Amino acid sequence: MRLPGYVVRKIDELVKRREFRSRSDFIKFAVTLTLGQLMLEEAREMAGASPEEFEKEAHEAWKKLTAGEFEEEGPEVLELIEKAEAEYKRLIGAGE
Repeated sequence: MRLPGYVVRKIDELVKRREFRSRSDFIKFAVTLTLGQLMLEEAREMAGASPEEFEKEAHEAWKKLTAGEFEEEGPEVLELIEKAEAEYKRLIGAGE
């Protein structure tokens, strides 16, 4: 995966400030967060949930995400995270 230099620098700043352990952890977080938001929006549209219900579900999902409970996600999310991590390692030469 290729990212613009300014994006990589911002991720590195977060790692340096110990917000994330590595670039890989940030990418896992960002991908999972984005997928979670998309899934919640889709579920809300399908279920016709009220804004209050949606907010409660979003808060619960955020708590799981920040706790690192990625295993609770569906297998397709985990597979995407694993692919992103493998591609990152390939690009930096970690797999050699």
